[in-house]
Amino acid sequence: MLRKLCIFLFFILCIAFLIYSLLTVVFVHESARQTIPIPKVQFGTVGMISAKETTFFLKNAQQPVIVGDYFSVIIEARSSMGQHSKRGGDFWFGAIRSRKGNAAGKIIDFKNGTYEVIFFAGWTGKATIEIILVHPSETTNFIEEKLWPMKDRIIWSGTFSANKQYETKTCRFGKQSEHLNQCVHSYPLALGQTVFLCDKPKRLSCNTLISLKSVANHVEKKFSELLSKNNALFNKVYPSTTPLRLSIIVYFLTGSPSDVANELMLPDCKADLPTPPSDGFWIKSIWTSLQCKSKQWSKEEIKQCLKGKHVYFMGDSTTRQWNAGLLALLGLSSSSFTKSPNAKLTYHNSDVLNLTYYFYPYTISSKSCPYRIGRWEYEVMDNLSSSTCNYIIVTSPWADYSQWVKENYIERLYLLRDTILRLRERCPNTMFVVKTPKPRNHNTVTSLLYAGDRLLYDIREFFLKIFSGLGIHIIDVWDMNLAYPLPNNVHMPMEVIYQELQMFLSHVCKS
Repeated sequence: MLRKLCIFLFFILCIAFLIYSLLTVVFVHESARQTIPIPKVQFGTVGMISAKETTFFLKNAQQPVIVGDYFSVIIEARSSMGQHSKRGGDFWFGAIRSRKGNAAGKIIDFKNGTYEVIFFAGWTGKATIEIILVHPSETTNFIEEKLWPMKDRIIWSGTFSANKQYETKTCRFGKQSEHLNQCVHSYPLALGQTVFLCDKPKRLSCNTLISLKSVANHVEKKFSELLSKNNALFNKVYPSTTPLRLSIIVYFLTGSPSDVANELMLPDCKADLPTPPSDGFWIKSIWTSLQCKSKQWSKEEIKQCLKGKHVYFMGDSTTRQWNAGLLALLGLSSSSFTKSPNAKLTYHNSDVLNLTYYFYPYTISSKSCPYRIGRWEYEVMDNLSSSTCNYIIVTSPWADYSQWVKENYIERLYLLRDTILRLRERCPNTMFVVKTPKPRNHNTVTSLLYAGDRLLYDIREFFLKIFSGLGIHIIDVWDMNLAYPLPNNVHMPMEVIYQELQMFLSHVCKS
């Protein structure tokens, strides 16, 4: 009897202990659930996106891609852990490559980590789609918020000379109110509130400045320091050196690439054209525009178009390539009428062509240049005669301006627009052309900061915003250069320049 009682009590104790344990587990679990917050996916929690883990696929892959169609690729940006990003702002390049043709894709950012890249099928056969992560959103934010507003990213060594005395001083752009006891060089019609400042010489006057040379080691040092503090934003993964690739087949449809473009019923090339879903495509060395009815102009057609007109090219060394290219298309490169008094000025004046090229002032150069050897646009346009007004004006201030402070550069563009409008009021028939920036190579890691493609793309956006709606012809060469099947050097091969000029001629000439 006593034994049965002990077994019964032991059984009761076991049940009690089991119930206690279960209650304890429930209590502890409930307490933990109440005191430890459940993680929530918030902005930036997935970290930087990874090109390796990012996925992409052909939209509507079940449908064949036919020549003459627009088609698109969807990008889903993912972190190194494979998590899908919930924000946008990453900077991508997209291109379609094949032995037959090449084209760039336009990126649509849905602001949620998903992107759509739109392409045009301009030729038949197998092709490869390349998607390149240029910068993650953290890097683009740093460029927009920290780098663009940063002062003194570029300085010059200025030489002052008089009476066989020489002094070298540091020069930079700034605001006159920010610097005291310095030499001030002001050009309000070109720079507005921005002035060119030089430390005052000890023995010479401010008006004895004779030459300038940009200080390259200052640039590298300044940006090396900036890079070391933000290395995670610009490490070797960005930009991605290995593109994501996807193979597709474009199915055959009769007709040449030009026939395909004609079927789209493109408008004539003129000012203020809307941006198309795709700018065009390369077939070997010929660019076919999808924005307007461009053509390949013969030497005789170019001569007839430009006869009696005075063409002015004003810009950087990429605009100088236009100058050399137009002379070459007309067979005038070695003409005795073609003169180059210095590296910043070239002109040709004959019964075939009247062409003048000016470099702008304060350029970035490893060689010492005479001070004010270049010309601001207003110095040329405000002094043109109103008696004939047969002018074609081309300007393209971009290649050296990624090192300017953002607000100063934007002011410069608005003042350039004012200069154009002043001449238009005097000469309504003048044709104005603005050539946009393009992607460029980076010989050093630090050049990702002071001449990066994101900065240049921002400059392109400023061009489109500031010069649109005014009857100005904007020759947007960004996608044309991005699509070209060679590295995007700042000075592209002349066959690219010739096709840029064919677009220019399609805008300013009538068939």
